[in-house]
Amino acid sequence: MNRISAQESEINRENAKKLSGLILENPEMRVIAWIDPEGITDEYAWWAGNLNKVCIEEIAYSKTNEMYIVKSGNDYDECYGYYGNYAVDDWDDKKLKQMAGEIPWERVIAVKVSAT
Repeated sequence: MNRISAQESEINRENAKKLSGLILENPEMRVIAWIDPEGITDEYAWWAGNLNKVCIEEIAYSKTNEMYIVKSGNDYDECYGYYGNYAVDDWDDKKLKQMAGEIPWERVIAVKVSAT
């Protein structure tokens, strides 16, 4: 059986405390696993990863790109991720700002997961 180090154990405790606190303070928010795709594959099997940072994020699901995006504060990047590059490439700054304001953001408690 593999055992984790004392440092990893302390990190686990701190992440658990932060996650518990965020859930208790924000019971109306969904808790999601925010998965770093690096090193994690999906062959229709179970996968495993390490819990990392726990935080509140604003996310939106892009039907166009079939993925979740995270709010970054950059109108171009957010519109590109949400609406797709074909639409965004033809928009001027005014249109980008307007369309960025129409993205249906949701505040969630994100538990970041990575392969390492």
